[in-house]
Amino acid sequence: MRAAVYDRGCPEGIRVVANRALPAPSKNALLVRVKACGVNPVDAKGVIGDKLPPFMRGFARRLVDGKIAGFDLSGVVEHAPPGCGFAVGDEVYGAVPPFRGALAELVSVPLDQVAAKPQSLTHEEAAALVLPGVTVAQLLDQHGFAAGQHVLVLGASGGVGHLAVQVLRARGAGFVAGVCSAKNAAFCESVGAHAVAAYDADDAEKENNKKIDASDDALVASLRSMVEKNERPFDLVIDTVTSHDARDASCAYERRVRGAKGVLRLADAKARDANVKNKKGSPGEYVVIGGGTAEWLKAGLKRVCGIDLFAKGRELFWIQFPGCRKDLDSLRALADGAEDTSGGIKPRIAQTHPLTSEGARAAFAALHSRRTVGKVVVTP
Repeated sequence: MRAAVYDRGCPEGIRVVANRALPAPSKNALLVRVKACGVNPVDAKGVIGDKLPPFMRGFARRLVDGKIAGFDLSGVVEHAPPGCGFAVGDEVYGAVPPFRGALAELVSVPLDQVAAKPQSLTHEEAAALVLPGVTVAQLLDQHGFAAGQHVLVLGASGGVGHLAVQVLRARGAGFVAGVCSAKNAAFCESVGAHAVAAYDADDAEKENNKKIDASDDALVASLRSMVEKNERPFDLVIDTVTSHDARDASCAYERRVRGAKGVLRLADAKARDANVKNKKGSPGEYVVIGGGTAEWLKAGLKRVCGIDLFAKGRELFWIQFPGCRKDLDSLRALADGAEDTSGGIKPRIAQTHPLTSEGARAAFAALHSRRTVGKVVVTP
């Protein structure tokens, strides 16, 4: 079968082979004929490349060479073990474990990582929903999100960000603000953001020869204005931008948000300690989904051993695919409008490419450009 495999000797580190062995039937998994694959930044980074220090990244790329890329898929069941709740011909969506790869014509998907596809979504849209949607669902549950809370989403026009806005609205957030470029502000509003702040507002003001107060950048001023208008600070910040990349660090979002007095709610220490003990979040959380090696080590310790070394009020969130079927079921309900009258979450498809070497490379190049609005999809 055809499959996209990592190859550090090729452009964008990816190529499509035509002779990959078919996966074998299993009593614990479905065999799914893939109709569409969602492609994510983690795929273009070789899964583990961004979690290691620079001197180890070349070695990591050698380790992943030959492995099938991708996590997210939507397709049709070709084989189902008896009594599993699925049947041949069912439309499903889900995620495969690392290095077993979704960018292929036929894949084996663990039963606890797959669910019925939302009826309201195409296969392309369903595949695009998986990793971003599960990330947001798990993050909100882990951090004790409750209806009525005010949430700030950084990178609100990106793959995770634009779905975070939609999921928050569907789950009853009282106020959702997005941060993106000025040119993408209308898009963020179209997916449900109550208000949008442009991270490049300072540049626009400079072009218009307006004075900028050096003590308070335009982004922070915009966030303060939202807080003053609502008479309430943000309860949660979801930062989808910060990563190991120096270009992201230069944004200094966390320093700017925390340094802006009154923008992020300061949680009561006793309440926070009680929530931590009960594995719940509390107001005043700043959550990132990317970072340097030390941050990933902390996230791994928390996920595997339950040891939380993060400073109170801050965390790098790491998605858990095993057992994510319940999250997929919840997302399906939101997509089909079953949980809320404002339902109907739908990924924005920015680009669709074929499962060829050229198509896979174009998908990875789009992600490496860091300017994609919405999601990139590959179809076999």
